[in-house]
Amino acid sequence: MHSAPLRGRRWPAAAHTVVALLAAGVLVGCSAGPPLAPPRTTAAGPAPSSASPGGASPSRATSEAAPAIHRFTSHPLSFRYPSDWSVAAEVRPIGPGGEVRETATVLDGGGRRLLDVFVNWAPQDVGTEVTRAVLDAEPVPGLGSAAVHPGYYAFYAETEAGALDRAGRPAVTYSMTLSPGRPLDGPGQRHGGPFDSTVQIAAGYSVGADASADLMTFGDAAEALGWLGSEDGQRLKAVLMSLTVY
Repeated sequence: MHSAPLRGRRWPAAAHTVVALLAAGVLVGCSAGPPLAPPRTTAAGPAPSSASPGGASPSRATSEAAPAIHRFTSHPLSFRYPSDWSVAAEVRPIGPGGEVRETATVLDGGGRRLLDVFVNWAPQDVGTEVTRAVLDAEPVPGLGSAAVHPGYYAFYAETEAGALDRAGRPAVTYSMTLSPGRPLDGPGQRHGGPFDSTVQIAAGYSVGADASADLMTFGDAAEALGWLGSEDGQRLKAVLMSLTVY
């Protein structure tokens, strides 16, 4: 038995007004985009590159520039991110024994919040009973043998029985996140429940991540998967897939 990861709040058992069951059986594998180039250890802007034979546009050249790398200071954890994005880091004490919560917020070139990666923190309200439909999930190589349970990137929809949106239609909440082991379709607790909403590396060391809720607004599963297959969706997935305990 491993000790539960540290958290910043009590997990409410109260249901939230979210979501009716997403059509069962929506299981789609989304192919990843081109692999990121070898990382460099600076958050500087994209390096100059020669024109490609096909005459790549400036935006395409930017997206394929060598990624930057962010390293956490409180624990041995890093991830890669596109060099035209940025990371804002924060470290806060959370206990009398010297424990800290560390957050890395990934922002796009315009300063829009895209993703939060947490060490020793899980901000989600996870006490609600839901039914989950997994749209995409893959093991994260750098969170494999280093974790108590191998870490997975996951993109899924969760629904609460009887919940409707403002138009009276079944409402669905979507998440791009991390999970200890592959998340399962079917009944469960929101975000895996209070003990499965982060990937535990060791006692007092857990890793969580969530894409911004502002990005996770889709009309249906087809729209969600369309976004996941876009350049922006694949770049954000690549950040999560690059998480590494070193």
